Amino acid sequence: MAKPFRSRAAGLSLALILAQTVPLSAQSLLDAAPSAARSLPGESESILSTRPVPVEAVATKVGGLVPFEQALPVYHLSGEDAVARLSFNLAADQAASGGQLALSYRNAVSVLPDTSVMDVEVNGKPAGTFRIASPNGFKSEALPIGADFLKPGRNQVVLRARQFHRVDCSLEATYELWSELDPSTSGFAATRPHGFRSFDDLLTVARTDAHFTDTRLILPQAATAEMLNDAAPVLQTLALFLNRDDLAVTVGEKPGTGPGIDLYVSTDKTRAQAARNADGQAAPYGLSVRNAGTDGRAVVSLRGATRADISSQLLQAIQGQLKESLDSGIFSSRSGTIVAEASTTYTLADTGYETRVFSGRLSRTGFNMVMPADFYPADYATIGLKLSAATSPGLKRTAQFLVRVNDRVVTSYPFRNSAGEQFDGKLIELPLRAFRPGNNKVELLAELPVEEDATCTPEARNDATPRFILLKDTAIEVPALARIGRLPDIGALAGTAYPYADGRPFDIFVERPDAQSTGAALTMLSRLALAARNPLNAEIRLGTANPSTDRNALVITTQNAFADLGTTGKSGFPVNGFQSTAASVADVDPVKTATIGSTVFVASAPNGDDDSSALLDAFRKSTTRPQDALSVTSKLQTWFSGAGARFGKWLNYQDGSGSVATLKPGHSLLTLTQTPSPSGDAVWTVVHAGSPADIALGVRRLVEPAVWQGLNGGSAEIETASLTVNTVPAGAHFIAGMTDQSPSNIRRLAAAWFSDNFQFYVLLIVGLMGVFAVWLGLVIPRKGVRSDQ
Repeated sequence: MAKPFRSRAAGLSLALILAQTVPLSAQSLLDAAPSAARSLPGESESILSTRPVPVEAVATKVGGLVPFEQALPVYHLSGEDAVARLSFNLAADQAASGGQLALSYRNAVSVLPDTSVMDVEVNGKPAGTFRIASPNGFKSEALPIGADFLKPGRNQVVLRARQFHRVDCSLEATYELWSELDPSTSGFAATRPHGFRSFDDLLTVARTDAHFTDTRLILPQAATAEMLNDAAPVLQTLALFLNRDDLAVTVGEKPGTGPGIDLYVSTDKTRAQAARNADGQAAPYGLSVRNAGTDGRAVVSLRGATRADISSQLLQAIQGQLKESLDSGIFSSRSGTIVAEASTTYTLADTGYETRVFSGRLSRTGFNMVMPADFYPADYATIGLKLSAATSPGLKRTAQFLVRVNDRVVTSYPFRNSAGEQFDGKLIELPLRAFRPGNNKVELLAELPVEEDATCTPEARNDATPRFILLKDTAIEVPALARIGRLPDIGALAGTAYPYADGRPFDIFVERPDAQSTGAALTMLSRLALAARNPLNAEIRLGTANPSTDRNALVITTQNAFADLGTTGKSGFPVNGFQSTAASVADVDPVKTATIGSTVFVASAPNGDDDSSALLDAFRKSTTRPQDALSVTSKLQTWFSGAGARFGKWLNYQDGSGSVATLKPGHSLLTLTQTPSPSGDAVWTVVHAGSPADIALGVRRLVEPAVWQGLNGGSAEIETASLTVNTVPAGAHFIAGMTDQSPSNIRRLAAAWFSDNFQFYVLLIVGLMGVFAVWLGLVIPRKGVRSDQ
């Protein structure tokens, strides 16, 4: 639930009032030139689509277009009845002048253009409807929007795509139906341009051709860690204010080009670069926004005498000119997302869902559910879904309601009453084990076949007869949860910024002080602040990570020697992100996830060193007997071992799709791992790449909204050639902390542990039976046998 603004502002100020004793680093950013942008695979392709965009289908950009605030995945509408919720920001004079809503779209070739339509609402009012009929490329639709539809500030747009298949009436065919918008050419074409005069105008900044929001921190060539620490709270506040999860940060001496934001933060002590006005004079003290001199680019400047002065001015802005947009943005209930708390009930209305009648074959309603970072998923309780819905008469006996969590069906309920039925809070239990800390994709599906579907005559379809209605009052009841921090877990990192969001100070080590590595570190910091919905109390340090520190740390490294410490036997950070001590990565079972592949970074041993683990592995392979030569006992042990592993995968909703992947050294563009610190008293998250250019590209790929929300398991890597993101489940967990030490939480933890280690129940029963047998053996001879004769 949303916290009062006063407490949220206090949380914002926590990261702003940093220590004044940060040591001035003697190192500087050696490479301050702007990094060359490298396009990523799929950027010119449709979202979740395998069909490339025709060259002739590129939509024309509209001058003065106010873009939608949402990132790429939202622009894809799939299925028979799909809804997208978008927003754009207008100044008061723009809202009073009206304009046009520009929607550039295309659709699957299977969509029937005769009856498929797109309904548009602006601020709850119907704004128009048009046919979905553009399978060969992007087509532009312009809907006039009068001033009576608009308001100053954020305006909400709801798009509803009702799509029908040309020739196929099966349930499976509904997955072939999709439409998508081009985010570069879609938005609100305002009659009156406005420019950048205030902070609210920053919400209208456009994205680059690579679909990210460019934020460039301007620093001198000899920038220091103190300058970065001055700018970090400002950058995080800017990220929270924009509320965009496609933010990419670069660092350089010169301003950027194209749409984006140039950020200047300077104090009299560090004398960092200050923004210049049109007359060449340095910007005045305080916080200001202005045009950068090029179309679509803004300048944000914060100048103060000291860091304490900067923190004071920033806090004043949070409580003043930034407050309204923060409340309507990052601090509002996020559309399509439930931030779950234990022992709390939510409804579909909390995700932005509105009740609507459905007349198709497969109803699909989805939302994101963010579970607490220290949530222990196991079978000690269930999440209760209280279904409020109704079905119409005439459904086939195969009709059913399904719940899918993280792309796996976890429960089903059959609609057996062919005469129709009504559900007033029907309880459907969802296993807690199917969820994980951080982001969880939840889908509610209703399969609604009727006899008429078998004839498959689109022209005879009766859309006036509904088949299903799902009410927004459908409740989701989250039970009391077992709470204990278990790492590694990059899902909790991506979903809630765990373990960095608790307000305690932590370090960000940038191993190589260059602009690209620093930009990658600031991009990660901004993305974590968005996940935490609060600025983080981070201290940036340039140089090698300190192995003796007891503070949590985020390590950005391109140093091969650092990555190889685990295999060289030196003291320091171990290469294996799963263990607290150096160990062979071969001990980890890299199982592919359902939607993302998997592998793990393997550091090579230095030339000339004996790799004892490799020799031992080769020896074992050379002495392994063929399966036919094994004894019966060995075969049984192998079978039971495999059966136990298969049962464990089934128990934890791991379908085992895909084959086990193994990468050779140097084949990963970037790796993300978590491990205990060398002292064992803290947690380190390490982002490693082979070069500054690789880490800039890899982090840009890692923080893409679709990639970031799908992170889970113990570690992740990005392949060099294809930029495919792979994850590996954690082979072993270590405890990062337990804030709730109440008896009830300890009881739930014990129940969760026993549900994970069910074999102890079997041993306990066998042991009790053995005790009973011994007791009988002792008592009966002593007492004798009684006889009635």
